[in-house]
Amino acid sequence: MTMLLPFRVLCLVSVLLLWGCTAPEDPPDAVPGSVTTGTIVDPPVLVTTDDGPVVGALINGLKVFKGIPYAAPPTGARRWAPPVRPTRWTQPLTTTAFGPPCPQTKAGIPPSSEDCLRLNVWSPTTAGAHAVLVWIHGGGYVEGHAGEGWYDAAQLAGREDLVVVSINYRLGLLGFLALPQFEASDHGTGNWGLRDQIAALDWVRRNIAAFGGDPARVMIAGESAGAVSVTTLLAAEPAQGLFHRAAIQSGTYRPVLEKEQPTGAFPSAYVVGVRTAILLGCTQGDIAACLRAKTPAEVLAAQVQLPAVTELGFPLSPTLPVVDGVVLKGRPLARVLAGRGDVPVLVGANDDEASFVMDGMGVVGNPGDFGRYVDTLGAGARKAELTALYQPVIQGERKAAIALGTDLSFACPAQRLAAASATTGTANAYLYRFARAVPNGPLAALGAAHGTDILYLFGHFEALATTPTPDDVTLSQYVQAAWGTLARTGTPIPTWLPYTPGGPFLTWNTPSTTEVNWRGGRCASLESLGLLPL
Repeated sequence: MTMLLPFRVLCLVSVLLLWGCTAPEDPPDAVPGSVTTGTIVDPPVLVTTDDGPVVGALINGLKVFKGIPYAAPPTGARRWAPPVRPTRWTQPLTTTAFGPPCPQTKAGIPPSSEDCLRLNVWSPTTAGAHAVLVWIHGGGYVEGHAGEGWYDAAQLAGREDLVVVSINYRLGLLGFLALPQFEASDHGTGNWGLRDQIAALDWVRRNIAAFGGDPARVMIAGESAGAVSVTTLLAAEPAQGLFHRAAIQSGTYRPVLEKEQPTGAFPSAYVVGVRTAILLGCTQGDIAACLRAKTPAEVLAAQVQLPAVTELGFPLSPTLPVVDGVVLKGRPLARVLAGRGDVPVLVGANDDEASFVMDGMGVVGNPGDFGRYVDTLGAGARKAELTALYQPVIQGERKAAIALGTDLSFACPAQRLAAASATTGTANAYLYRFARAVPNGPLAALGAAHGTDILYLFGHFEALATTPTPDDVTLSQYVQAAWGTLARTGTPIPTWLPYTPGGPFLTWNTPSTTEVNWRGGRCASLESLGLLPL
């Protein structure tokens, strides 16, 4: 991938799975996005933030707060502008229901609202300052929200004695529209959703001690677009110092736009902005005011009309972070190689990341499917070399295509990120391969598919209609321990050795093992063929 559209992709495998990808419904009396004051829940848990007091609930030994505003609603003049602190309140704010998702086209979710810049906190009741894990959801930068059921952090926070924070951020055109008319006072443009993530991290820095967290031990983590966000935050100037470890799950460094120049299959950010203005009829006079007067529904209607980016065969919305010279001063991998984001990093990919897109691309196992897939990737000139490398006649057309798509979009970029982090800074990098397929349920046939690792990190197998075996429960606890130990100490479990180019990585399976031959050495071959752009 580079990064897929939309990136709650497992939910797209079958309409039968859509129910498994939404959050549990709010209680009947809860209005998504509402803020109530002066109501004390039973049992009440009161914490005072620097914006005002909040009241959460004590649930199974955890202090739980949902829907805390970390920024003002990005409406009116605040749309397509950097986030600002919310208006301070004095009466306790009841925070026991998730805030609304940010506007998006995804079906089957609670009502969305631009008043979506909220975060959630799960905090242990044990004494001391706890390490903090900040989770950034995926969804291709166009969909998803922190209240989705499989992101419920109660099990992870309780088992690992962590404070876990999950965040919403602006999506799609509302989060990443770049135009000169929207240039901020610092001269940056386009990175509104990325700035939201940074604002949430700054909220954590200022407030997490009041929730029992240690602001000096903050780990950022995410999967898919969330993992791409983590990679981008490693490189982002305003994010430096706001986190101290990072986990990149099935992400990469490629999906960013240059402000004025196209890069490969990616258009420039300003070209996307101009197309948007034309679609919305804002081409004369005060273009910024015209665009800000549009409703979220009108903006979303324009968004779905934008030509998708298809680089290496994966469709992607061109609503992405921007190398604007302010928040991002260069492409993420280049910035990591220059020493930005020098923190302990774990990074990896699942064995069969690309399995979920094959049916939609016509790769069902018929003779010639692999070659047609190569043509779709725009790599037809390298078909002979790729056929020799992946041997579809021997391993099957579909399996060969899954391996190629996984290598190009996830696995080889993960290795390159690990190598960059390991060789340019002082902190260690840890590379992993997730090889365990879910044991049953509608996704079992897809192998270790995109998103599988989320089930094991948060422990919510029911979110995708899976019943874990005892081995899966053990593996889930092992994954939680690794992420939790990295958050606490800067080093994951002792059996996970630091990565060096050509060196060891951890394969998550039942049992887990240490290996050294990443993807059979195919990444070097793909790089030599010019198929792994920076």
